[in-house]
Amino acid sequence: MKVLLVEDDENKKSRILEFYEGKFPDDELLIEDSMVSGLRAARETRPDFVILDMTLPNYPISSRQGFNPMRPFGGRDFLRQLRRLDLRANVVVLTQFETFGAPPDQIDLHNLNNDLVKEFPEIFLGSIYYHASKSSWQSELAIMRERLEG
Repeated sequence: MKVLLVEDDENKKSRILEFYEGKFPDDELLIEDSMVSGLRAARETRPDFVILDMTLPNYPISSRQGFNPMRPFGGRDFLRQLRRLDLRANVVVLTQFETFGAPPDQIDLHNLNNDLVKEFPEIFLGSIYYHASKSSWQSELAIMRERLEG
């Protein structure tokens, strides 16, 4: 299975990779760290499964784009672009934030998940809360990935 990980946080990325490569060693894993590079990789490689961070920068951290703001809803924008490009990857959001945006547009992870399920029923599998000191995210991610085999 072709898998795309779009994650900008180095510690979180390394934890995900360590777990995922140990659990699913036969999957082909591609890694990007921004909205633009992730979408380019999705368009070029057409992954079966995307593990997506919600809060992402526009451009790769390594690029010299100057102003590179974090997008609190970058994952939702990414999903909208997948649909626009007619890319049918199965997507899970794996985030370490419990709330997104700023008042009056702030939303918690539970309600954001419900909104994404309604907006993207054909590709969005669900969201997982990542916490560095807990391992529950690993079993949730494994369950979502294993569902794709059946």
